[in-house]
Amino acid sequence: MTKVAFLARAAAAAGLLAAVMAQPASAADLFGRDYGGSIKDAPYAFSWTGVYVGAHAGLMTGNTQGGPNCPGAQPFCNALFGTDYDMNGGLFGGHIGYNYQMGSTVLGIEASYSGSNAQGDGSLLFGFLNSRRELDWLATVTGRLGYAMGRSLVYVKGGVAWGDLQTDVSIGTVNILSGGETHVGWTAGLGFEHALTNNVTVRIEYAHIDLDTEGHALSLVGVGPIGVASQVEAEFDTLSLGVSYKF
Repeated sequence: MTKVAFLARAAAAAGLLAAVMAQPASAADLFGRDYGGSIKDAPYAFSWTGVYVGAHAGLMTGNTQGGPNCPGAQPFCNALFGTDYDMNGGLFGGHIGYNYQMGSTVLGIEASYSGSNAQGDGSLLFGFLNSRRELDWLATVTGRLGYAMGRSLVYVKGGVAWGDLQTDVSIGTVNILSGGETHVGWTAGLGFEHALTNNVTVRIEYAHIDLDTEGHALSLVGVGPIGVASQVEAEFDTLSLGVSYKF
């Protein structure tokens, strides 16, 4: 799936979910003052303020680049041993956060941890070697700024991201080199959240994650470090659904 197609599907999904979730709010208006109801009979005013915990799952697509350190011959090494290929897969995990509402403005902070099976591979040395890279886990700490419309919330987010990337090099199906590193980068995104009850909310969220360049030291499988070092980076776009319980 190309990044353009992924973003188009993300936008379509967000619009569909927003339309569906808007229906309960419209139905609730029937009990308001405009339809003969009274303030006393109106539903309890919802507030986004509070601690919440939840779970999420989604899809991610992106790419990775890298290559061995070759002082004085970097272009030649990149041509023979460069790792530049797509990575795709899923993510699933949990999150915890806190929101504080002031009028229609909602400020928040959230931490998340996700397992991932995103992976990709490509050939090296004219196809003699194969490189495979996986994202094992992803963690984020982000600030959130939202606009509340009763039980619905639109928000943007941004903060720090950590991810564990692992690289394997093989001849055919025989793995010969392996190594990895935890990357530190950044993330930014936007989302739509709706409160189904005073305690349960659901969300759809898009995020971009950029895991900056880190050095990977590859070890000879079954032997140990052999001094092969490479510079690796990766970035992803994610689309996820989540459910949270607000205390």
